[in-house]
Amino acid sequence: MRDKIIFSLSILWVIALSVSLTIFLAIPLFGLEISWYHLTEIAQMNAAQLWHNFLALMNYLVNPFVNQLKMPDFPSSASGLKHFAEVKQLFMLAFALVLALLPALILFVKENLLMIFHNALRVVMIFPLAMGLVAWLIGFDRFFVAFHEVLFRDNSWLFDPATDPIINVLPEQFFMHTFLIFVVIYELVFFWLYRRGSLFTKNK
Repeated sequence: MRDKIIFSLSILWVIALSVSLTIFLAIPLFGLEISWYHLTEIAQMNAAQLWHNFLALMNYLVNPFVNQLKMPDFPSSASGLKHFAEVKQLFMLAFALVLALLPALILFVKENLLMIFHNALRVVMIFPLAMGLVAWLIGFDRFFVAFHEVLFRDNSWLFDPATDPIINVLPEQFFMHTFLIFVVIYELVFFWLYRRGSLFTKNK
């Protein structure tokens, strides 16, 4: 039972780490998307100004000491602010889990539980790939909606461009790319764990 708990907590740690790294990699990604999708034309502002507003948003979302969202050139409705506050809570939870569950991962590796759960690791690696397949089959837009309906209890995530114009410069492709980044990180971490377990098995 103890080993299963450690394994489960290690899985949760990998998910939290993958989410956390994806969040920070989304920052340079947005810089690329500005030119890829001509976001300056959509926002009617130059790239530096748009970048400054996005950094203000991300600083609010990732900085636990920033309690108020204020983007210089993008107004936000009460509903929009509520949604961003909920997103911030999820981000803080992911960051906290990375730190809190690190001892479980260390035990998982140190006690050679990789050998015991070697086959289980292969199964766990399939999950995000299956999610990606579902997203491809039903369309990322429908997958995106379903994802938000699971995570959020109300419809505050449905932004009205008239009151929350920031949504105009956060295209669907941006979220699709962040999802792909998450999958890649998740798979790489579990592949490393799986390979490490394979080496333990061979040397046993």
